[in-house]
Amino acid sequence: MREAGYAFAVFGSSPFALLLAGLLADRHRRRVCVVCRPHSAWRLPQGFDLSTAPLTRPPTWALLKSVTPESVKLISRIASKATIERLDPVFVAETPSGRDVLGHMRHLALGFGLAAELQPPTGTLPPGSSAIRIRDAVFLNRAVLEPALLKWLAELGVVRVNALEAAAEFTVLADDTAVLEHGSRLLQPHNRASIAATRGPALPSPLVTFLDRGLSLYQNADRAVSAIGRGVVDDVLGQTGGILGGEARRTGQAAFVGALTADGAPMLGLSSPDTFTIAGLGVIGAFLAPTIARFLAGEASQAEADWIDAHSPLADRSLVAEFAL
Repeated sequence: MREAGYAFAVFGSSPFALLLAGLLADRHRRRVCVVCRPHSAWRLPQGFDLSTAPLTRPPTWALLKSVTPESVKLISRIASKATIERLDPVFVAETPSGRDVLGHMRHLALGFGLAAELQPPTGTLPPGSSAIRIRDAVFLNRAVLEPALLKWLAELGVVRVNALEAAAEFTVLADDTAVLEHGSRLLQPHNRASIAATRGPALPSPLVTFLDRGLSLYQNADRAVSAIGRGVVDDVLGQTGGILGGEARRTGQAAFVGALTADGAPMLGLSSPDTFTIAGLGVIGAFLAPTIARFLAGEASQAEADWIDAHSPLADRSLVAEFAL
């Protein structure tokens, strides 16, 4: 182990990465530094944060149900009420395989006590598609949350450093960008893009995810739309335009790279003796931060540790394979 000034160096700029760094410092009393980009109100989001997803594994549903109230309480304490939005997301499938995932997702959601309703394919939904609506999910407003998290980290004494200054006993690569920038061979890069558009036609929910397209659309109260999807900018722009029609006009775009696992499941585990890699958590990542912080601090429950161990690159990944957006 190299000589270090910090117990943990957390690399990543997502809400999950920042929450993880703060929890290690606050609840677990570790000395932490963080390597992250500065917040910009003008930067388009590279992901959405939602307390539900097209999940097909009961242990993940169980973990998410258990930890989400804790995460929401923590975020409510750190940031303003404008950070948290309660909404009823809609998930759409257009192919036989997508419909299989959707049906399994609905079955599990109902089993874990969520209201999961069939949604008629009306309005902007493609004809012939299948859709479900999950009631009372939590959506996080990144534009409000990110600066609040950076302020919280500063108050906790978590120091922001550059990569060359991050001398720590243990390094945590805590989001897709960080994993890819620091050379992990465990995952493959794939193109993604974010689009901003002006007022469009009303969507059936503020958040609509098209499983087969790998596309999610968020519409605010003014009906402006943010879209994030797989592919280059033109791919996401074409998909978004096909759903919104000619009513919406593009106001911004950004291309970035995500990290892809071959089986669609998150990957959490050692990529070297002193580096822990976390990637592929998707929209639920921020809500899992308390669980993963406890694991890194050696304080996880048995159920939490079992879930993380099952998602190690050394585990039998066929037991955790998921649908990849």
